[in-house]
Amino acid sequence: MKSLSLLLLFFAVSLFSSCYYLTTINEDPVPTFTAIKGIKYTEVRRSFQNGLSFNEQGFQLEPEWNIYFNADDSVKIFSPEKKQYMTYRIFHSHKALFQFAREWFRVKHVSKDSILLQVMALESRVVNEDQSTIYMKLYSDEYIKNVIKKDAAKLKAPSSEDSLFIKYRAIQANSNLDSAFAARNPVVLNSKSRITRVEKIKPTLDPYLGHVNRSEEYLYPEYRINIEKAYQNFQYSFSVVVDHNGKMHFKNFLVAVEPEFLETKTKVAKGIIDIYLRNTLAIQPGNTLGLPHSSLINLHVIGKK
Repeated sequence: MKSLSLLLLFFAVSLFSSCYYLTTINEDPVPTFTAIKGIKYTEVRRSFQNGLSFNEQGFQLEPEWNIYFNADDSVKIFSPEKKQYMTYRIFHSHKALFQFAREWFRVKHVSKDSILLQVMALESRVVNEDQSTIYMKLYSDEYIKNVIKKDAAKLKAPSSEDSLFIKYRAIQANSNLDSAFAARNPVVLNSKSRITRVEKIKPTLDPYLGHVNRSEEYLYPEYRINIEKAYQNFQYSFSVVVDHNGKMHFKNFLVAVEPEFLETKTKVAKGIIDIYLRNTLAIQPGNTLGLPHSSLINLHVIGKK
């Protein structure tokens, strides 16, 4: 009987706690942008929770938004590619979350001078707080002009902490090829021979967002190389690490290779690098914040007799 009473007490406490939890969620204020309607803002900083704008893989968070809210249910974001502001609907949810441009946000601060947003990671509409580590700071154009009195480009520049972090990563990458990371300014390949043509493959325009995903261009640099007068016809797709001296090192194939052919094909790929690519290409290593370092690139090499 005593154990039954304890069980009922536990159930009552749990029910009360659950109801209180649900109530607090529902009572969280819905973000409103009425007070800042029509005010234009420029994003000046986008960073991870640790304050850096770079991660270990070389991905850089860049402040790139120019926005203004024209209602509580819509926002306009400037598209550099289309040279105009594009309208996005705002969808609200619980816990002060809202969504537009395919992202979920939590309002951390909003005023006529500044906005601070936290980019939220959701899985099946459940917030993953551990993955919600990106923050966006925006200042109103009037605040930048009349109070800060600095050019917006200077406010957007990487911090001294970013520079120290990249310097540390460059030392790692140049000491060990396995520590290579994406170069913010990717490897540059130029032909120095009539038999070789190089084309850098560009990312395509996202029709919904109205802009190009620039990070793809430096996170996964991709090149098509055509070689005329080759010893035979061939076509290989593989990745290489280009070290800080501009030397290529074979990494792996981009398409699956049967185990029994892996050794032979690897020798051929390395031969293509040593015979053709190193002799017919001028290779400029990738760099980040002006520091050359080892980075990975993808190559599609096509040879014709």
